[in-house]
Amino acid sequence: MPDHIANIKAIFNLATPTDIADGIKWYADAQATAQRIAAETELPVRIVVGVIAALSPNNRWERNIADAKALCKAYLNGDAIESVRVCCYNAMRAKAWSILDRQPETDADVITILNGQKIVSFFSNIMGHDTCTIDGHALNIAIAERVALTSNKTNIGKGLYRTLQNAYAEAAAQTTVAGRPLKAYEMQAITWVTWRKLHNIA
Repeated sequence: MPDHIANIKAIFNLATPTDIADGIKWYADAQATAQRIAAETELPVRIVVGVIAALSPNNRWERNIADAKALCKAYLNGDAIESVRVCCYNAMRAKAWSILDRQPETDADVITILNGQKIVSFFSNIMGHDTCTIDGHALNIAIAERVALTSNKTNIGKGLYRTLQNAYAEAAAQTTVAGRPLKAYEMQAITWVTWRKLHNIA
């Protein structure tokens, strides 16, 4: 059985100071982007972040943001959901639209609508909650093996998802940067930035 914590820390130890800085600020930057969209649309930040999270599966970050902004504006303009083409599944577009339509008043209400372990974690991380988003890259880092993201090996069940979240949280707690332990999502982001560079992942 792989030593997930050791493997995560091994990739962290390959991070440059720039990698560490970029990873630490990644989710804060993501929230700042959501706040700008919220200001433009006069929607609550949690709604915008919920839309972003819903549209995130298999979607590059830049397109994810463009899709979220377009969907928010279409909803506010009274346009049909079909008027916006997104780079993810139509079921996820419908979930994002549902968040806009229901206007949930709390983070917990958004999470109930999202109802998927990865997108719930992504929403929570952008909102600043100290949990950890586990995707295929995070799995690969934890098992110290580069498995294709379309492989069955990167299917992450609920038990493994929790195990990996705990591993990232423990690796973060054991790692101090600027005089404080890292948050779980900071460790995940730093190792992803480093892993991407190591393997020339766009």
